Amino acid sequence: NAGRLGCDRAGSLRFVDLETDAGPGPSLADQAAIGVLTRTFPVALVDRVIDQYWRREQRTRALPARLVFYFTLVLCLFPQESYRSAMKILMSVFGRGGQGYRVPTTGSIGDARSRLGSGPMETAVRAVMAPQARPETRGAWYQDWLLCAVDGTTFTVPDTDENDRAFGRPGSGRGEGKTAYPQIQAACLVELGTHAVFDARVDGYAAAETMLIEEMFSSMRLGMLVLADRHIYSFHRWIKAVDTGADLLWRVTSSLILRPVELLADGSYIAEVIPPKKSGLASFRLRVVEYRLPESDEIYRLVTTIMDPRRAPAKDLAMLYHERWDIEGFLKQIKSVQLNSEKIFRSKSPDRVRQEFWAHLGVHYATMRVQVDAADHAKLDPDRISHKNTVRIIRSRVWKPESFPPHAR
Repeated sequence: NAGRLGCDRAGSLRFVDLETDAGPGPSLADQAAIGVLTRTFPVALVDRVIDQYWRREQRTRALPARLVFYFTLVLCLFPQESYRSAMKILMSVFGRGGQGYRVPTTGSIGDARSRLGSGPMETAVRAVMAPQARPETRGAWYQDWLLCAVDGTTFTVPDTDENDRAFGRPGSGRGEGKTAYPQIQAACLVELGTHAVFDARVDGYAAAETMLIEEMFSSMRLGMLVLADRHIYSFHRWIKAVDTGADLLWRVTSSLILRPVELLADGSYIAEVIPPKKSGLASFRLRVVEYRLPESDEIYRLVTTIMDPRRAPAKDLAMLYHERWDIEGFLKQIKSVQLNSEKIFRSKSPDRVRQEFWAHLGVHYATMRVQVDAADHAKLDPDRISHKNTVRIIRSRVWKPESFPPHAR
């Protein structure tokens, strides 16, 4: 059924080498890496956002806001580099690294990040984030539905008093009853076929993941099929998600009471859900698909808004639900490739933590666009383009002068 599902994952997975699989002419790596950051975050957009937040410097500075914006992105590309090491190369690309020019101190660079703030980074990233799948993008569609998923995760941040007060940390059964590092709670809405994130939320560790996910419902649209794990469902949340026009395929717990009203030919059934009277919600119907995986006693219970089994047979939906794990792949790409070996953010203050979070999403989004272009060029599923290899290629070429505007004002 892989062909029917619009996926290209059957058989053994062969990753494409962007440097050798291009055929005649420049390699896909050289074509893709040029301007990888300014392609996604054009100078005009960055300047407009900086002006919107009144961050434009009033006097000549060694670290103008535009330079600091791109520098923050570069920090996410080079997690092992120090501030000064990353800045030295970036400034040379911007035409500021002439002989005798002194690289600012780490403290000065940190102060410049604080002056820029998290607002411009979030606004710029939100301005460019959008689903990227084209009609011909393999693995991104089921029938006419664009496959998407919502999920949440936590990120670890440095152990400072400021971060602890702003974000909090998980409890622990040892010592003082707290873990070693504060954490932030994040939630993302991702296009599964490309790993393009097109909405996100971030808050303190104690924030409810489900509430952050609910805030992203405004980005769901008609023509999407949105997948979610079993902890997302509630009567209220289901109804609110249905109102967006998107179709839903969510896993629910076995304890949810579903009253069958019609058995369908494919083995699924229509059920009526009756919320508690105190909720004030009217009863509603949905379609239920139940199944077991081979050699497992666990029952998977899916609910969907697609009521007609001819449009989406139960077997297809059962297979589709496991595409939801692609969002875990997206999160792993940030944590395992873009973060340092300890998988901890660098930022020691809350606003810089938020700035870094959005910068990581922005860098992943820019990298994802390279992968989608390469996959379309090679007529492959984007999953067959190695994210780790793409990042390596970008790191090796991002310092070319054509990767950034040659001279910043």
